[in-house]
Amino acid sequence: MSDSFESDRITMAVVACALAGDSDGAVELLKPLDARDVSRIAVRLAAMAADALISATQESGGDREEALARWQQCILQHETENEGG
Repeated sequence: MSDSFESDRITMAVVACALAGDSDGAVELLKPLDARDVSRIAVRLAAMAADALISATQESGGDREEALARWQQCILQHETENEGG
């Protein structure tokens, strides 16, 4: 992806799809990209999620360790809810 504006646009569109529960839409946005660009977007999304989780935890009086524990709990809950699907 030659242009950071395009990367930002796609990243934000993927976030919008995720918030709307539209994983198929997110996949369609990523399909035309090469693997390196998809990887870059995935890393950016992970960093955004980590920042948001840490901020939310700190606002409630927690710290980074608590944020990590919450994240692990979210992963396990998500996997449990999506088993068999």
